[in-house]
Amino acid sequence: MGSQLVEAWGMSNEANLYLLGEIPHAYLADRYSARTRTVAAQFAHMHNVRLRWLKHAAPELIGEVVSFPRAAQPGKAELKKALQASEGRIAGFLERCEEAGKVKNWSGSPATVLGYLIAHEAHHRGLAMVAMRLSGHRLPKEVVYGQWQWGKKRPLR
Repeated sequence: MGSQLVEAWGMSNEANLYLLGEIPHAYLADRYSARTRTVAAQFAHMHNVRLRWLKHAAPELIGEVVSFPRAAQPGKAELKKALQASEGRIAGFLERCEEAGKVKNWSGSPATVLGYLIAHEAHHRGLAMVAMRLSGHRLPKEVVYGQWQWGKKRPLR
């Protein structure tokens, strides 16, 4: 998978995995207000939305990857495994879309669906950050700014 779309998607997923890896387990239960998603649920939602896109546009790519139930509060290991699995499926989807020059069930180009997916996940990373901050949990500045250092190789926890 050598396309620029797949490369950009992979870098976005690395930002997700980097942030997730740096969040202490205790912070996964944080939420920014009552009846909102926890930090763990923000990451689970990202994974689930990836699978929903595949269900509508390329169900054959889902394979054995399953979504989290609505009220699930998965741990870091489960989230990491799920995000890695769905990242690969979306990469295959993007590659297929790029080859076809179009995206099934989407009015824009393959690049615009990538933009949508990345913006959606950045939004939920932001909500996770707000939830932790409003719960009195601040991550180190290196982590907060580190998620924006796309392309920088760093160990993922």
